[in-house]
Amino acid sequence: MQKNMRMSTMLRLFFILVVLIPVILICYIILRIYERDILQQNKERSLQTSEALAYSVSQEISRMSGLFASIGVDRDVFEAVSDIHYSSGVAKQEASYKLKVLIEKYTASVSGRVLSVNFFFDNDQSYSYLKNVMSDEISIRNESWYLDTLQSKGSVRFLGMIPNVLYGNYNLYLTAAAFSPHELHSFPSLEMILFTFESGAFDHILQSRDNSEAILHIVSEDRQIIASNTIVDRGSLITSSWISSISQADKGSYVDVVNGVKHLITYARVEDTDWRIVQMIPLNDLMAQYKNVNSYVWVMAVVIILASVLITFYFVSNVTKPLSELLRQIVRVTGGDLTARYAGAGSLEMVRLGHSFNLMTEQVKGLLEQHEQQEIEKRKAEFSALQSQINPHFLINTLNAIKFMALISKADNIRNMTHALTRMLASSFNRGGLLITIEEEIDLLKHYLYIMEIRFGRPIETDWDIDPTVSPYYLLKLLLQPILENSIIHGLKDVDYQAKIQIAIHRMDQDLLITIADNGVGMPEDLVAEPEGKRPLYSFSGMGNTNVHNRIQLHYGHPFGLHYEPNWPHGTRVTIRLPIITEPDER
Repeated sequence: MQKNMRMSTMLRLFFILVVLIPVILICYIILRIYERDILQQNKERSLQTSEALAYSVSQEISRMSGLFASIGVDRDVFEAVSDIHYSSGVAKQEASYKLKVLIEKYTASVSGRVLSVNFFFDNDQSYSYLKNVMSDEISIRNESWYLDTLQSKGSVRFLGMIPNVLYGNYNLYLTAAAFSPHELHSFPSLEMILFTFESGAFDHILQSRDNSEAILHIVSEDRQIIASNTIVDRGSLITSSWISSISQADKGSYVDVVNGVKHLITYARVEDTDWRIVQMIPLNDLMAQYKNVNSYVWVMAVVIILASVLITFYFVSNVTKPLSELLRQIVRVTGGDLTARYAGAGSLEMVRLGHSFNLMTEQVKGLLEQHEQQEIEKRKAEFSALQSQINPHFLINTLNAIKFMALISKADNIRNMTHALTRMLASSFNRGGLLITIEEEIDLLKHYLYIMEIRFGRPIETDWDIDPTVSPYYLLKLLLQPILENSIIHGLKDVDYQAKIQIAIHRMDQDLLITIADNGVGMPEDLVAEPEGKRPLYSFSGMGNTNVHNRIQLHYGHPFGLHYEPNWPHGTRVTIRLPIITEPDER
């Protein structure tokens, strides 16, 4: 069974479903889209920065590779190194000075000071320019980078960060590059040239970017930090998870947690190397604008929700409360309290509805009072009819005694008149209920006419026009006799010509029409215009035309009753309209 809800509950559900939830969802979706767009824009911008830096580093590496390769193929350099290696004394010093001039010519434009240039020969001997190596040469020659460089002769191999191998250098790591010259261009005894220079050789590239909140690193394939725009130990390792993330593609971006803070991380590979430019930007810095917009949007959402709440409460106060009050008054009315009234609060529609309710209550109260008054009048009419019956048994016994006395005295007129009156009264009194058939009523009228003819000593010509099909229909007792009595007493009593009465009973649609017309002196105009006028002075049953008319309307309603009109050229015509009653159901 469907469960009905209060309007206030429905309004609250409406507010939740149509206002609260949609506003929250819309704000959430808008902010998520805005956050995604801001993050995407920053990803693209950061990735462009990383690619630009990777290109700059690649150009710097290419330039340095060219300088180092030039040193490796310069015969003057080889000759000076050879003189140093095979000479002694002044010649060795002159060769050393010559090598210094040659190397400084090449390295003058190198970013970051060259710390040392070490030459390794295939006879397990070496020569160091500026600083000597402090590691065992055999261990250096067994390093993987050494062996790999020997396999790729004629090309400069940037090693990135290597542990410090020089005397007099206090940094833990150095930036280095190695070059193995082709035998075609060098002495067969020169095997490797190791260039070591300061670790900050690439820092100026990273620091040239005006991006204070970003952290930039150049990272080697073995996770070493080669350069950075922040204070960091060169050669230290980055998070291992970064390598698995940044080694999958040449460039990309992702979000990771660094030291408990979310960062946007973008990376780009340096061309011709396995180095990566890694850029880290705290998400809080990137999303500062988003936070402002987020706060503004949620403030607006709260304002909209509060405004909707106020509107909803106002609507509930001006609609549901008046409706509840009106319903309470309606319940009072259904309980029989017709004094209930609505005060008329709320909207214009509620005021009009309350006014209509009050008017309806007044009308119902008036109809009940009218119905009660009608019942009182009906009871009065019935009581009047009962009063007119006097004492049926006493009257009938007395008439029977008069009839027997007339029979003994051989007074036929008295006997016949008494017999007719007895028949009429016996038929009326001995039948219970309020209804009588038209056939019986006609028979009573005939007896009544006989009595009236003897009473006034003159015959009355009667024209009967009765539809045989209406004979079994019913009508109220004592309904036609007062009309016929008025026609004789007030219309035909004093005329000096033949008195005539026409009685017609016919059916018209759903109504029964009874017409009693006489050729007497006619009814007064005021009585013709208003049948509910004065009661006639002479009445056989104590019920005049007014009583007949009231009884009809009390029983059957206002469409039924008496209607008077002149009966040209002389007399009065009375038309009685009654409903068709085929069963003696007196309810």
